Amino acid sequence: MRKLFLFYLLLISSISVFASHTEYELNYSRIKPGEKLFYTAQWGFLTIGTGSTIVDNKLYKIGSTICYKIDVQGRTNGLAKLFYVRDKWTAHVDSSNILTHKSSRSIREGRYALDEMVDFDHVNKKATVKVFDKTKKQFQLKKVYDTPENIRDIVGGFMVVRMVELKKLKKGSIFSINGFYEDEGYKMDIEYHGLETIKVNNKQVKCHKIRPIVQKNKVFDGKNSIEVWLSNDEKQNIVRIKAKMFVGSVIVDLEAS
Repeated sequence: MRKLFLFYLLLISSISVFASHTEYELNYSRIKPGEKLFYTAQWGFLTIGTGSTIVDNKLYKIGSTICYKIDVQGRTNGLAKLFYVRDKWTAHVDSSNILTHKSSRSIREGRYALDEMVDFDHVNKKATVKVFDKTKKQFQLKKVYDTPENIRDIVGGFMVVRMVELKKLKKGSIFSINGFYEDEGYKMDIEYHGLETIKVNNKQVKCHKIRPIVQKNKVFDGKNSIEVWLSNDEKQNIVRIKAKMFVGSVIVDLEAS
């Protein structure tokens, strides 16, 4: 049943972007300090959870780099509280190019708990992962990983997908994703499906539609199992995510911004 509550991960999955199959432009001006986006997740007629992304009002300095601090949270509610989820991801990303310099995650899912910090060394292409040891009550080194060039964690990737100038892509264009999540690198292709008008919160919203090409696995039902809609405006917010699973579909909608 835990698979039903991956909505908060869907908000940020499929998204550390690099050009591969087609060239495109990035518009970094879309990210603004103080931005707050709130989401709800539906499974059938049930509201099973909420999520949010918040950009801190302040700027932070990591080494010599000026960074945005971005928090992403997800939790179950209503009947879904029977399957307890309280997760939070935080990333400090370069304000000029959204490369991740430091990230952390606090995971609380049922009886499972994890607190982790990652420091990214872009010069040497390394990620140093530390995990909190309950016995010693401090973070301990887990491992140092090799990473691709210009790495972003999953939160930085969430922001970058909004910065792709989708209006300049042709329908059917494919671009690649490349990032670091759960101690390993990943890569995925995303296909641009053009403009589509959808109804969200009783409003008609014109959106760009994209589809990550997902391999069939224990959670998702094939390569067209995830669809994402982004607003056709300057903000290019993620408005809806729909995920087809073996236990039905989960729809994540933007409630407020």
